[in-house]
Amino acid sequence: MASAQTPQSNTTPTGVASLPQNRIVTLSRTLLKDKRVRGILQLALSLALLAWLANRVGFDAIGSTLADISWAWYLPAFVVFLGNVLLRAYRWHILVRALQQEVSYNRLLYLYFLGFFFNNFIPSGFGGDVVKVLALKQKQSRGAAALSSVLMDRLTGLIGSALIGLIVLAWNGVQAWLSGGTTPLNLPAPLVMITALVSFGIPAGFMLIRSVDLLELIGRYLPFTRRVTTHAGLQKLVRTIRGYPLDALLQALSVSLPFTVGLVAIQYGIARALAVEVPFHLFFLFVPIISIINTLPISFNGLGMREGVYQFLFVPVGVSSAAAIAMSLAFYFLRVAAGLIGGLLYAVKSVRKLA
Repeated sequence: MASAQTPQSNTTPTGVASLPQNRIVTLSRTLLKDKRVRGILQLALSLALLAWLANRVGFDAIGSTLADISWAWYLPAFVVFLGNVLLRAYRWHILVRALQQEVSYNRLLYLYFLGFFFNNFIPSGFGGDVVKVLALKQKQSRGAAALSSVLMDRLTGLIGSALIGLIVLAWNGVQAWLSGGTTPLNLPAPLVMITALVSFGIPAGFMLIRSVDLLELIGRYLPFTRRVTTHAGLQKLVRTIRGYPLDALLQALSVSLPFTVGLVAIQYGIARALAVEVPFHLFFLFVPIISIINTLPISFNGLGMREGVYQFLFVPVGVSSAAAIAMSLAFYFLRVAAGLIGGLLYAVKSVRKLA
C-alpha cells in the first residue's frame, strides 16, 4: 500500500504548484489583450525610461537646454513639420486610390491629425494608425484594404528614408576612396554598420515580401508557425500588400523622398534651435533609425525609447547627453502640437454633427 501511494504523493505537489503558474500565464495573456491595459503599460514604460534617462543626465541640464531654445529656428521647423503632414496625407491618398477606394484627400488629412491626437493624448492602446484604419474602414467597408494602405504608407516612408541614407553612405564611400581612405563621417564603426544595415535592410526586406510568398515560406520551414501564417485575415492582408500596383508604389516613393528631406530639415532646425552643432549630412543617416523607433508600439508614442536612441546616435558625434535628450523632446513637442490641431478638428467636427 505504501508503494502504491508513493507516486501519488510525488505528483500532487507538482500539479498544485503548476496550477497558480498556469493561472498567472492565462491572466497575463488576458490582460495584454486588453487595449487599455496595454496603453497603461506603454505609458508606465515611457515614464520609467524617461525618469531613468533624466536621472542619469540631470533634469536641470535638460530643462536649461530646452529653456534656451531659439524660436527663430524652432517655429520654421514646425512649419516644415506641418508641410510633411500634407505630404504624408497625399502619399496615403495615392495608396488608397490604388485600391479603387474613393476617399477624399481632405478626409485623409483629417485622419492624420486625428492619429496624432490619439497618439499623444489618449494612452488607450489605440495607436494613431489603428484609429486611421478604423475610421477609413467606415468609408471603405474593407478592413484589409484600409489596414494595408496605412501599412504601405508607413513602409514607403521608411523606404524613402532608407534610400536617402544609402545614397549618403555611398557618396561617403566614394569620397573616402577618392581621398585615399579617409572618411568624412567621423562616426564610430559600430554606428556606421548599424546605419548601413538599417538603410539596406528596409528596402531589401520590402523587395523580399513583394517577390516571395513569405507566409508560405515561413510555414513550410517552421511548421509550428502555421497556426499564424495560415490565418485567413493575415493572408488576405499580405495578398493585398503584394497586389499593390507598381506605379502606385513608385508614386508613393517619389513623395517619400521629399518627405525625408523635410524630416532632415526638421531635425536640423531643432538642433540649431538648441545651439547644437551637428553636420547636416549626418541627419540623413540618422533619420531612418529615428523613423523606425517612432513606428514601434513598445512605449507610449516612442517616449523613452526615442530619447535613448538620440543619445546613442548623437553623443558619439560630440553632442552632450542633455542636448540629445532635449532634441528628442523638442521633436516630440512638434508631434504634440500636431495632436492639438487634430483634437481641435475633432471637436469642431463633433460640434457640427451635434448642430
